[in-house]
Amino acid sequence: MKKKSGLCKSLIIGGVAVIGVAAVLSKKEWRDQLCREARNIKDASTETFVFIRENREEIIDQVRVTANEVSTIISDLSADFRKLSETANHIKLTSKEAIESAKDAASEVKYLKIHQDEE
Repeated sequence: MKKKSGLCKSLIIGGVAVIGVAAVLSKKEWRDQLCREARNIKDASTETFVFIRENREEIIDQVRVTANEVSTIISDLSADFRKLSETANHIKLTSKEAIESAKDAASEVKYLKIHQDEE
């Protein structure tokens, strides 16, 4: 059943494509436009290929330089994240110590107040 459905879809798409191509080929101005566009694509592809062939070494060197820069940036980011993590852990520990010191101070004040009231 799925094969039959897929075949029908393929035939419909193929038929529409054939009709589209026939419509384009039926009008001379559309054929001419299609030929011009195809030539433009061919010329641009040729120019790109020639440019790459003539500048191959420079392109490879630039890719290497860029890859090294990206590697350096990633290394720097990694070091920065490590430092941020260490700083966050230090702040966490310092905060815990400050909270404990505040609790101890509060307990001592309560103790002193209780003993002062007894006197």
